[in-house]
Amino acid sequence: MNRWIRRQPIRRKVALLMGAASVVALLLAGVAVVLYEFTTFRPRVLRDAKTQAELIRGNSVTALQLNDREAMRANLDTLRSRPEILSATLFDADGTVQARYAPRGAPPPPSVLTPGATFYPGRLLLIDRIAVDSQPIGWLSFQYAVPPLWLRLQQYGIMVAVVLLALSIASAMLLGMLGRSVTVPLLRLAGAAREITETGNYRLQVPPRAGDEIGVLTDAFNRMVATAAKQQVELRQNAARLRLALDAARLDAWVLDLPADGPPPLEQLLARVSPPDRAGVAAQIGAAIAERSGFKLEFRAPGNPGDERWTALMGRIYRDEATGTSRLIGVAQDVTEQRRTEQQLIQSQRMEAIGNLAGGIAHDFNNLLTAIIGYLSFVQRRLPPDAQVREDLTEVERAARRAAALTSQLLSYARRQMVVPASVDLNATVSGLTPMVRRLVGEDIEVETELAETDGSVRVDPGQLEQVLLNLVANARDAMPAGGALRLRTRHVTLTPAAARTIPEARPGQYIALEVEDTGVGMTPEVQARIFEPFFTTKPPGAGTGLGLAMCYGIVRQADGLMLVESEPGRGARFSVLLPREGSGVEEEIPPAAPPVVPGRETVLLVEDDPTVRVVTGRILRELGYTVLEAGSAAEARSAAATAAGRIDLLLTDVVMPGGSGHDLAEALTQTRPRLPVVFMSGYTADVILRQGIVRDKVTLLSKPFTADALADTLRQALDRTGQHG
Repeated sequence: MNRWIRRQPIRRKVALLMGAASVVALLLAGVAVVLYEFTTFRPRVLRDAKTQAELIRGNSVTALQLNDREAMRANLDTLRSRPEILSATLFDADGTVQARYAPRGAPPPPSVLTPGATFYPGRLLLIDRIAVDSQPIGWLSFQYAVPPLWLRLQQYGIMVAVVLLALSIASAMLLGMLGRSVTVPLLRLAGAAREITETGNYRLQVPPRAGDEIGVLTDAFNRMVATAAKQQVELRQNAARLRLALDAARLDAWVLDLPADGPPPLEQLLARVSPPDRAGVAAQIGAAIAERSGFKLEFRAPGNPGDERWTALMGRIYRDEATGTSRLIGVAQDVTEQRRTEQQLIQSQRMEAIGNLAGGIAHDFNNLLTAIIGYLSFVQRRLPPDAQVREDLTEVERAARRAAALTSQLLSYARRQMVVPASVDLNATVSGLTPMVRRLVGEDIEVETELAETDGSVRVDPGQLEQVLLNLVANARDAMPAGGALRLRTRHVTLTPAAARTIPEARPGQYIALEVEDTGVGMTPEVQARIFEPFFTTKPPGAGTGLGLAMCYGIVRQADGLMLVESEPGRGARFSVLLPREGSGVEEEIPPAAPPVVPGRETVLLVEDDPTVRVVTGRILRELGYTVLEAGSAAEARSAAATAAGRIDLLLTDVVMPGGSGHDLAEALTQTRPRLPVVFMSGYTADVILRQGIVRDKVTLLSKPFTADALADTLRQALDRTGQHG
């Protein structure tokens, strides 16, 4: 009942209250009537009856003494004007009826005379003793009409009706005032709250109301809605920022409700996990939940095995203190590209480290080869033409040159070999080398060419490009011992930023690709991961040095290109060389033929930190007729230049030396000798002078190891170009 009443509107509650008040008023009126009956009406009737009885008794004393019945009847007949008197009877002292007033229907006289008053239904019986000087002379019975209460309600009903009417009018006025002052404003507030809940329109305001408590409530409601509107705007902005951040970071938010008892429902999370990894991931998440701690996991995602993808899952438990429930909240992120980038970075760093090592070894080895070749030339010039040992020395020289070629390959891998880039048409290069390729691979391998219509060129050293192509062809031939097909293809390639991120060291842009594809034995992923490492080879001992692909990789990277490989065991391999595209081809100038060797008469300042190379180079120069000033460092060279008695016609210096580079030395000497020609010697060219492999004006490079003829030609060209003659 109480619950039903609480659910009712205020107006109905007030109406029910008014009805209950009316019922209570009726009950109280009935009680009042009953109380009036016993406390006022009956005592009044009794007094009236006693008064009448006293009058009759006083007028009947003489008649009773004289036993005058006529007088007694006459006395009683005076009561006819009082209809409320039902009967009156005079008795003598013995109780015999002497006279009686009894209208029709009057009740009989009492049979027992006992003084007193007794109320009976509808009447009052009054018996009184008549005495003179304390001597009883008779009795008077007096019956007075007392109508029942229900017959007298009419006179009370008017009073009750007036009270009820007044109460109804007051209730109606109260309900009306309550409706205008309370119910309508509250309904307006409730409607506004409902509309805000359904539509989310927090700009809605209720008309203000001043003065009473409803006005205070309305003002508080409007302030609350305004605050909620501001918070909603901030919440939407924060949600947008969060979504933007999640999208930018490629994060996917998730929420998992944790039960109070029993295992957590991990199906939603495990659906992101590759089936082989689900048990381990479930165990780790379960352990983190049991410890009420956070977790961060990485696992493989379900999908195509050929395109393995990885997901990082991070989560933390949050407890709602209000409800006592716990939630596992976190984010998931596709980290495939990140893992690939990390692996590519590690591979790139490893390749760079190996390249630095290979370049350093090649540089030092070139110094040794310079001395070996130089001393061989000394011995060969002093031997008679028919000396038997000459053939042996020739083989030694041939071996030294092969060693020099080997170091050249190492320098190519390390990207430290001097290059002379030019605009090259890949189609022309492939077409020109196709006859040589056919002879190289043999008749059991079919050679196909597929050349794209190119309107651009690439900038690369032409000789090195041919070296790359022939090396790839030779590897393809070795991968097809039983014959097969070899396809040479050129095509345009556009690397978008997204595609460039998947390739180590790649930059977005336009490329022209040279592809060499075979139908040979193919390679496993493990072999592909190491295919460009120096000295790594799958060929049997003695069949390969392991430097061919490493050299190709270095040449391509030195030209700002990319070298990619695609292969599967038993399905052949495809090597792709991607070189940045130029706008148009430029014909390469054919350098003039070198002049014949002319003996020198000039003074050369020779600067070389390696004693062996310095000694052999100085000896060659002296045998060529030059005057030689030797120095083992840049500081010694400055001192020698300052104390030289005559002029210095040429500076021949190593590039990298302790205590100062050859470049710094040349800059210092040319400040006082602007026309001083400079020839740099270097085992590699990754230095401040030839950082891009492009020879500047007045700068000549002599690569180690060199022969006496090469040294003589290089110095003569440098001297003649600047007009320095002894």
